[in-house]
This record gives sequence, C-alpha cells and structure tokens, in this order.
Amino acid sequence: MSWRSTSFIVWAAVGLAVLGTQVTAIASRGRLPTADALFRGITSTRLGRAGLLVAWMWLGWHSFAR
Repeated sequence: MSWRSTSFIVWAAVGLAVLGTQVTAIASRGRLPTADALFRGITSTRLGRAGLLVAWMWLGWHSFAR
C-alpha cells in the first residue's frame, strides 16, 4: 500500500469520525454540542478567531500545498 492510499484512508476515517460525532450530537437533543455550537463558541472571541485562522492556515499549508 502506498503512502497516497494510506493518506486517503486516514482522511476518510477522520471524515467519518467527524460525521459520526455530528450525528451523535444531533441525536443527543442538546446534551452534546454540535459542530455549529462549537464554532460559534470558538469564534465568539478575538483570540478564538485568530486561533481558528492559524489552524486553518496550518492545515492548508501542510495538507494541500504540495
């Protein structure tokens, strides 16, 4: 198995984990926060917005700038 195939498998697993977490949060009827609630909480402060921007830039640079 090549590194490319392994990378696709890892990204698929991460995507399924995120999807599963979101479905679980919606099914919990408010006991667990959804992704929307988490992002609203993070972006409610200036530091949170700056941290999210840096994280997004890091992800883009390390994942897609090849």
